[in-house]
Amino acid sequence: MDPEEDCFLSPYTREPNLNGQIQICDTTLRDGHQTPGVVFTVEEKVEIAKLLDEIGIHQIEAGVPVSSPREEEALRRIVKEVKHASVMGWCRAVPRDVDSVVRCGADAVTVSMATSDLHLKHKLKISRQEAIERMKQSVLKAKSAGLYVSVTAEDGTRTSYEALLQFTQAAKEAGADRLRLADTVGAMHPTAVSSLVRRLLKDGGLPIEIHAHNDLGLAVANSFAAVEGGASWISTTVNGLGERAGNAALEPVVVGLKFLYRKDLGLNLKRLPELSSLVEKASGIPVGHFAPIVGANMFNHSSGIHVHGLISHPRTYQLVVPEDVGREMNITIDKYSGKAAVQAKLERLGISFPEKLVDQLRERLVEKSYQLKRGLTDREFEDTLQEFTGDIRLQR
Repeated sequence: MDPEEDCFLSPYTREPNLNGQIQICDTTLRDGHQTPGVVFTVEEKVEIAKLLDEIGIHQIEAGVPVSSPREEEALRRIVKEVKHASVMGWCRAVPRDVDSVVRCGADAVTVSMATSDLHLKHKLKISRQEAIERMKQSVLKAKSAGLYVSVTAEDGTRTSYEALLQFTQAAKEAGADRLRLADTVGAMHPTAVSSLVRRLLKDGGLPIEIHAHNDLGLAVANSFAAVEGGASWISTTVNGLGERAGNAALEPVVVGLKFLYRKDLGLNLKRLPELSSLVEKASGIPVGHFAPIVGANMFNHSSGIHVHGLISHPRTYQLVVPEDVGREMNITIDKYSGKAAVQAKLERLGISFPEKLVDQLRERLVEKSYQLKRGLTDREFEDTLQEFTGDIRLQR
């Protein structure tokens, strides 16, 4: 980013120390696929994986091959089609799960094991020692097959520090390459995440990936806090898909890293809208109107004060300009639109009116917006303009 653009950030945004490499493990095709009601076909999975790869995502968690023949087929196909990204399969700490990932030819695997007392007692009904032993055996099996291994501490953020450290150290001894710290139900806030990651890195000695859920709307903030604490991987999903309130959304994570943290991951951000649309269509889950970066309202402006500022300089009311992320700015005419907005719409149509007529047209457009109880479409703007022009001619 151009150093001259420093003024576009808040002066209170301190320079974070993110000197190490940060990478993205996108889990749209696994955790995103776990969204209730979402069913990706094999072809859709392959298409999404290829676009993730083309954008530059570092690792793609592509599915759970042991769960069905179609999941296994999808993982096999993705391994063949993806050119650059690491392809990861997900498995429980169960030997046959590991075998299913190996059969597909993936180069990486996530071995997942719950670590909290709540999960061990009520869900798995096993002791902590048995859980650790199952995890270790699965890691050893995966490493013997030549896989990169990420070990997931499921519900890790509701696990006592002593137990979490014991789990991490056991994973490292077994040969794991990193720890995925899962905030499974969004139970942490940013200050706690940063502190925990910093401490666990120091004591546990394994690189850490943050896997944040969005139950309280903190998944992106917790992901940033984790990298400030030293995490080197962030788990994301396109459009924030996932269980309940979803996961950390890919789009604000990678754009925030670039513009708030000066951490350019080398991704093609201009293709994010294309990726978002692809996943929206395949999942059947509409992108939220106010979704950061890819939402319909992100670069849509109507307020007279805002539009006047934007015409003067595009960053007066935008931290990220739309061209940075493959979008365009749109001006909507509604109840608060000022002369600047109307003038800008006229200029796009190649029309020039005296200021007095612009004022009169604005009044008519505002009244039309109140009648419709919404903003005007471009067609409605043009129809109103045509009516207005006709009235002016009649008056003359």
